[in-house]
Amino acid sequence: MRSILFLILAIIFFGSNISYSQYSSPESITYDTTGKRYFISNTSSSKIVQRDRQGNVTDFVTVGGSIHGVTVHNGKVYVCNGTRVRGYDLNSALEVFNVVISGSTFLNDLAIDNSGMMYVSDFNGRRIYKVNTNNSEYWIYVPATTNQPNGVYVDAPRNRLLICCWGGSAPVKAVNLADSTISNIITTPYSNCDGISLDRNDNVYISTWGIQSVVRYDINFANPPVIVAGSLSNPADIYVNRITDTLAVPNAGNSTVGLFHLDIPTGISQVSGIANSFELHQNYPNPFNPSTNLEFGISDLGFVSLKIYDLLGKEVTTLVNEVLSPGTYKYTFDASDLSSGIYYYKMEAEGFSETKRMTLLK
Repeated sequence: MRSILFLILAIIFFGSNISYSQYSSPESITYDTTGKRYFISNTSSSKIVQRDRQGNVTDFVTVGGSIHGVTVHNGKVYVCNGTRVRGYDLNSALEVFNVVISGSTFLNDLAIDNSGMMYVSDFNGRRIYKVNTNNSEYWIYVPATTNQPNGVYVDAPRNRLLICCWGGSAPVKAVNLADSTISNIITTPYSNCDGISLDRNDNVYISTWGIQSVVRYDINFANPPVIVAGSLSNPADIYVNRITDTLAVPNAGNSTVGLFHLDIPTGISQVSGIANSFELHQNYPNPFNPSTNLEFGISDLGFVSLKIYDLLGKEVTTLVNEVLSPGTYKYTFDASDLSSGIYYYKMEAEGFSETKRMTLLK
C-alpha cells in the first residue's frame, strides 16, 4: 500500500505544476547541477534560499539589500545586489566575489559564458555591463538604449546575448558577442517581459507580466509564440532546467515558485534494442552539410550525455542529456546555425567516455 501511495505522489510531483510558498517576493531562479538544487533570490527578505529535490526550502545566505538576478558558475552562485554583484561559494556559502559597478543604478539580471565573462543588465541605466569574474574588471558593454533591459541569456551556439525588455510591446534584442553590436530580433505583442531562458532544443522562453504568462518562441522567432504557463503572478527571471525539462518560474506577485514539466522532443531515435557494449560510432556523412547522423550504443540502463564542442573545446550544444534503456541510438544533428569548421562530439555514460571528430563544410 505504501508503494502505491509513493508512486501516486511521485506521479503528481513530476507530472504537474508544483508551487512552494517558502519565499518572499522571489525574483530569480537558477540550478546547481552539482548539488542538484535550485537557488532563488528573494527581494523582500534579501536572502538566497535553496530548494532540494524533495521540495525542502532552506536559507542559503543573507545578502542584504534588495537582490535580483541569480546564476551559478564555476562553483559559485552570483547575485545582483543594487549596484554591485556578489558571489558565494556553493559549499561554504562564504562571500568570494564582491564588485561595485560604478555608474550603475539598478542591476537586474546576469548571465555568464563559459570563459567566465558576465553580462549584467542595468534596468534604470538601460545598459549592459560586462564583468570578468576571473579578475573583477568591468566596463560598459552596451551603452544606454531606448528600452529597459531586463532578463539576459548567453546563447552560445549563435555567439550572442539575448535580452528581453520592459515596457509596452517589449522587444527581444541580441548582442553579437564578437563585436558587441546590438540588434532588434522581434517586437513582442506583450508588455513588461522579465526573464528569458532556452531549453535543450533551443526554444526560447520569455516571462511577461502583461499577460501573466510564460511564452515560447522558436530559436529564429519565425513562428507565433505559444503560451506554456499561464495564470501566473508577476513571473520574474525564469530558468529552464535542461536536465529535467523543467520550467522554473518565480512568482514575485504571490511569493511562490512554480515548476512546470516541458514536453520536449528528444530528437533521438532507437535503431535497435540491442547493444553489447558502450560505443560511439563515427558520424555519417562526414564531412557534412548541414546535417549528419551520430550513432551510439549503450549496454545498460543509465544516464547518457552527448555534446558538441568547437575546435577550441568550447561547448556548442547538448544533444542528449537523459536516462536511456540499453540499445543502439541515432541522433540527426542539424548544424544549419553553425559555421564551417571542425567540431567534436563527446559521449559519456556510466563511466564510459569517448570523443570523435567531424567536419562541417558549407
